[in-house]
Amino acid sequence: MWSFSFAQQYTNYSTKDGLPSNHVYTTVQDTKGYMWFLTDKGMVKYNGKSFKTYTTKEGLPNNDVWDAFTTPDGKIWYLSKSTHLGYIKNDSILSFPNEEKNEIINPIFSYHINDSVYLGGSKKIFRLKNNTWKNVKSSNNNTQDLSIVFNSKVKYIGSVDKNKSIILFDENKKILKKTAVNSDNYLNVNRGQITDSLFFWTSKKAYSILNLNTLELKSMSFKNEIGFESIRFSRINLVDNQLQISGEHFVGLLDKDFHITKPFFFPKHLNAHFGFIDKQNTIWLSTFTNGVYKIPAIKQDIKFSFNDEKILNLDKVKDNLFLSIYNKGYYKYNTSTKNFNSYIKLKDFSFGATNIKTLNTTFFLNDFHLVKEQNNKREIITFYENRKGNKINGFIKKIAYFNSELYGINSFGIYKLDDSNLNIKKDLILRGCNDIINYKNRLIIATNNGLKELKNDTIIDLIFEESVLRKSILSLNKINDSKLLINTDGYGSYITDLKTITPLKGSEFLIVQDAFIKDTSIWLATNTGVLHFKNESNIYKLVRNYTINDGLPNNDVNTIFVNDKDLIIGTNNGLAILPINQKKQDLLIDVFIEKAIYNGQIITEKNNTFNNQNNTNNTLNIEVDAINFSESTNNNFYYKLDPIQTKWTKTTTKHITFNNLQPNKYVFQLKSNDIKKQLKFSIKPLWWQNTLAGILIGLFAIVITAFVVWKLSEKVEAKKNASLIQEKKLTEIQLKALRSQMNPHFVFNSLAAIQYYINNNEIEASEAYLVKFSKLIRQFFELSKETEISLEQEIALIKNYLDIEKLRFKDKFEYKINIDTKLKTNQYKLPTMLLQPIVENAVNHGIFNKLENGNITINFSSENSKHIKVEIIDDGVGFVNTKKKTKRKIKSSNVLEDRLRFLNQTGLWNISYTEEELHPKLDDKGNKSTFIITNINYE
Repeated sequence: MWSFSFAQQYTNYSTKDGLPSNHVYTTVQDTKGYMWFLTDKGMVKYNGKSFKTYTTKEGLPNNDVWDAFTTPDGKIWYLSKSTHLGYIKNDSILSFPNEEKNEIINPIFSYHINDSVYLGGSKKIFRLKNNTWKNVKSSNNNTQDLSIVFNSKVKYIGSVDKNKSIILFDENKKILKKTAVNSDNYLNVNRGQITDSLFFWTSKKAYSILNLNTLELKSMSFKNEIGFESIRFSRINLVDNQLQISGEHFVGLLDKDFHITKPFFFPKHLNAHFGFIDKQNTIWLSTFTNGVYKIPAIKQDIKFSFNDEKILNLDKVKDNLFLSIYNKGYYKYNTSTKNFNSYIKLKDFSFGATNIKTLNTTFFLNDFHLVKEQNNKREIITFYENRKGNKINGFIKKIAYFNSELYGINSFGIYKLDDSNLNIKKDLILRGCNDIINYKNRLIIATNNGLKELKNDTIIDLIFEESVLRKSILSLNKINDSKLLINTDGYGSYITDLKTITPLKGSEFLIVQDAFIKDTSIWLATNTGVLHFKNESNIYKLVRNYTINDGLPNNDVNTIFVNDKDLIIGTNNGLAILPINQKKQDLLIDVFIEKAIYNGQIITEKNNTFNNQNNTNNTLNIEVDAINFSESTNNNFYYKLDPIQTKWTKTTTKHITFNNLQPNKYVFQLKSNDIKKQLKFSIKPLWWQNTLAGILIGLFAIVITAFVVWKLSEKVEAKKNASLIQEKKLTEIQLKALRSQMNPHFVFNSLAAIQYYINNNEIEASEAYLVKFSKLIRQFFELSKETEISLEQEIALIKNYLDIEKLRFKDKFEYKINIDTKLKTNQYKLPTMLLQPIVENAVNHGIFNKLENGNITINFSSENSKHIKVEIIDDGVGFVNTKKKTKRKIKSSNVLEDRLRFLNQTGLWNISYTEEELHPKLDDKGNKSTFIITNINYE
């Protein structure tokens, strides 16, 4: 049998928490893990954090629902006295009428077999067929009524009569077996079929189970099973393929022989009448006066004491463990009974017990008293409110022995005491003292302003090699002969050898009120629970934390003690004794995406593709939830939306929103602990947001921009030409006009290439071409504003152009640019885009008409400081062949001739140009164009 001190291991839920009534009949758990509470004012669905109530307002035929069956198909069948009964599924209530109109069904003896529920009364039994409850007729055997059962072998059970027997019949009413029984155990009892092979009866004094397949009947008395003569409200249920039995005093499981195992007995003061053990072995108790009580499995092995008392200290003195409680004094621990027995009664605060081995004396410290035990004698010393000679006039909260002297501290300083009569020998003022320890033959003091040290009765700062620790220190603990543990108020713990100091990783920013050192472990009592650290390779690592979810009365822990079997933990709400080998229990059952809506449309597995809406915020609203019966007040969720989020985001809210979602394929991922869920959906782009449409629109925009620029340039140049008189100005305008004529020529050549890729459905190539082309257009527009540019800029322009042409011709040619090292390409200037048209001719009129792949070589050499030579060489078909094929003169040649004439007329340049075929006798004659450029003003 389970036996517990029942002080704090239960959690109560009542009308103050959201129940519609404190009158709870029974509790069940559905297939998803939700708990259902059946009350006289409706049904309640509970997920561990919130209650959802179903009443007549939501569709119940009656609010007085006293029982329910949960079937594997996800239905919750409600039992009530009504003409209409049914089930809840997916939060919708369905009710079905009795075929005999206006007749109330009273399902007190209902059957629950797999997904089927049969509503049974004292005379009739109903089954749901064609959305109507139809009576399954029972037969009369002239001598007795026969109850129908649903089994392939046994069809009827005869009621116990004067013969005090149970008679089993087959479908032909032939007797299969007759068994003599104690009629008291079968008349006026709860009964029903719970599987296709088991039928039960429960009375006040016994319960019986009939195996319909073997015809074996077993009957057990409650007296023999659990020691109770009588049990009211007893019943048997099938829960998660395990038989449970419950009644007014207990809940337990039935083993394979139908004996009660692991019974849990209800505390009398709770007045519980029904118990239910859920999938996580949490026990739920139903009451008629105070709602529901919950006892998680992890708390069922914990002993709780001193309910709602403030536990102050746990101190090991010699072989005894002492506990101090606010306003009650000291208690001594009995290891065999795990009980603390009153030892010294004292009012107000007690600060702990300390044994001074040298003096063979134990001191029990208190706000108004000091209790001294020596040689089995106890002396109580009362502190004085005012000074009287050298008597102590204030409390002592810690005591230590150092250099043959006894020292005590309080919040205002340090007393040096006479160890025989405790008179003050010296009073040292130091505000904010919290702890004192004799460590490495040094007296170390913990204060609100760091560590201090007493030397020659003088208080000094304890200085480490790196710095002084200026933090509020609450307590000190010796780890070993070389390490000391420092526990702070809000900054975690530190480990020091009094030379160096290191933070205890994992305790950052915690209030550490106490610690316990055992072997290679450190246990910290903090404001967030108990932290357990283990020494691994000389590094302390956090291995576990204990919170209210592990059974603590409170996360704000004041003190801790650890022995070989138990953790003894003191809080402001009492004491808990936990098994040291306690395993963590995860009370999270499931997380799920409750609802997802995109622009007002619900996302489902079938409806998960949506059109982008240009005039909306494209908002995604997601509602998440969990079934979590932990003691935490909130659920912790982690989520991310791929591909726009790569890192998980933590939240405690159930509502998550995303705005301005762009067309894409998305995956919303949700997780909590090890449970993960995801939702996939897609947003389709508008027609103009497609890649191909984007390319065409961008291409059209470039063409329009180029055309407009061209026209505007012509217009501006025309106006300037009309207003200028001087020959030099006229020459410059003519040069700009010639450049403007070259713009569309180059643009349309490039656009033709892009069009070629699009027509051939080579989208990636067209995108790459378009990026390079856009860059070249921007470069061209910027350079076209200038009358001259650096040689470095001209070379960059040519390189970009040749890269584009290589894409268009699918690498039909290679090019090489050779630059004389003497040339200062960033300083030497030449007319804008002088060379590019000739390079263009080499590609379009030389290489283009060649059958094989070709090569272009461009050489830049220095003649002297003002003169440079440029050679543009290709191995194409040559200009003569090109002219024969096109039957016209190459247009760029005329433009170049006119441009060179005007440039040479400016007096700024002297430029000569020649061209020659390299191999006149061959089909691929090749061509070399040579510029000799002189920048007259170049220094």
